[in-house]
Amino acid sequence: MVKILILEDNAKAIQAITNGIQELRTELGEIETIIISRGEEAIDFASRGEVEKFDVILLDYISADNINFHQAVLDKVDSQKVITISNTIDYNRMAEEKGVSRSVQKDYFNLMNFKNKLKDEIKSILI
Repeated sequence: MVKILILEDNAKAIQAITNGIQELRTELGEIETIIISRGEEAIDFASRGEVEKFDVILLDYISADNINFHQAVLDKVDSQKVITISNTIDYNRMAEEKGVSRSVQKDYFNLMNFKNKLKDEIKSILI
């Protein structure tokens, strides 16, 4: 079973992401997802070593409670499992500076395109 951690606080983006993951199930089989929207929860999750158990981590920059998701988890995981998904290019570049090589810029005006690009990046990690 594939495990995907989604660190995202925007409901529309979460919907696009989960729709894409649902579509991936036909190709990849069973996929377990955990969605974390609050930074405090991400910090707690990371401090317990839970983030290391995921095959893919979708990483936004700012949480619903204005905590930096990057600071919460990036130093706790293999950067090759991470896909940054901020709508701000600079935030994705900041993750690149910490070793993250995969990025899909979130586009609220074209969430279908975002979803499809994200599916491709998820598959590139898993296949």
